[in-house]
Amino acid sequence: MKRNICLLLLVFGFINLNSQTWDSFYEPSKYFKFSEKKYKTINKTNVYDKDGKVLEVIEKNQVFGSSKFAYVEQIINWERNLFEYVIGYGEDGWISTDDLVLANSEVFPNSIVTMNKIMTEKKWIPIWYNNILSKEIKFEKISNYYLEYKDSVMAYVFGQLHEIEFKNTNLVFNHTSDSCYFSIKKIQKKGAVYYIDSEIEKSGQSYFNDLYKNESFENLPDLTEKRDTTFIIEQNGNRLRVYNGENYKLIIELMPINKEWADKMIEYIESDYNYIPSGLNPIEEKLDHPWSDPKTGLYEGNSGNISNKTVTTTTITPSQTMSVSENLKLRSAEATTSKVLTVMAAGTKVKILELGHSETIDGITSNWVKVEVQADAKDRDGKPIKAGTVGWCYGGYLEETKQNDEKQAVKKDVKKRRKNDR
Repeated sequence: MKRNICLLLLVFGFINLNSQTWDSFYEPSKYFKFSEKKYKTINKTNVYDKDGKVLEVIEKNQVFGSSKFAYVEQIINWERNLFEYVIGYGEDGWISTDDLVLANSEVFPNSIVTMNKIMTEKKWIPIWYNNILSKEIKFEKISNYYLEYKDSVMAYVFGQLHEIEFKNTNLVFNHTSDSCYFSIKKIQKKGAVYYIDSEIEKSGQSYFNDLYKNESFENLPDLTEKRDTTFIIEQNGNRLRVYNGENYKLIIELMPINKEWADKMIEYIESDYNYIPSGLNPIEEKLDHPWSDPKTGLYEGNSGNISNKTVTTTTITPSQTMSVSENLKLRSAEATTSKVLTVMAAGTKVKILELGHSETIDGITSNWVKVEVQADAKDRDGKPIKAGTVGWCYGGYLEETKQNDEKQAVKKDVKKRRKNDR
């Protein structure tokens, strides 16, 4: 057990790297090295020493090679344990994985990535936690570790749920007592799915399969003989599936929760299911489209392309005014899991304020965009939307205003001729 045995409860939270030093530093790759990869900074970022002190600041788009990986933690008031994952830079430096991606590789959309500094906001955990909450099954039937230690103090030492953390540099598989770390070699996108070529830390290789098959993870790649494997993932609404890249079978399906929900679930389990904390409700499934075939990345039942429509990011620029091509959700953030503010009717005009990350949805590749709704806008029910309303929408369903105006003019002309014919 490698994670903070002295603490009574493990919880993730914010790390202010600029103002506080690290309390502990653990480098798995020091003993069982990963292969060297090329990384690229995506922000102007700090380089830290092993104590968390700033050594230097480097610019965005700096490329470097490294085989070193570590995690660090801070203890706040002897109660909180805060984690940061870091990649080695140079001889003695370390950079947060929040500020890095693999050079010459695809990257995950922000809706998938777990950021070190906002771990409290999003965690991906198995959907079978909903079944525990609905009393269809008990945690003891899912977690062999909890079954073995639930009547001892050990059951309360590691207060974490089964969570998979997705970075653009590494994957972390967590369960109630331990973690296994994978260093990502390359991310490749095929249709709606991502192929993740990775290698497990040598210390975790010997027990990964035994550990997770006893924690209700199925169809695991056999890592007892080799360290390399491929995982395939797909996000669909507020669900995320993880497949074994060797046989394309489902390992686990995940749902997003936050720290507050996780803490309440732990409280519910530790009450022996006698007390459901207020606000602890099942996470309702909300899918955006059919699931894809992990082999092809195409929606199930679709043997051809998901869609022939492709929108390149160059067609959308800030300050441009565009029209909604069909009913389109205006959201609070650049993700399909974010809150829906309203549904804009086709023809609604919006001004582009900011470009977000690029993503492929329904076979369309485009940017998420922050927009300002223009005058005379209506929702899908015909109700007015206040001019100046700001939110995020997917740019794949926006088109140039001139093009839309021409379509509307053609429609009006057709209606006029039909009326005259009558």
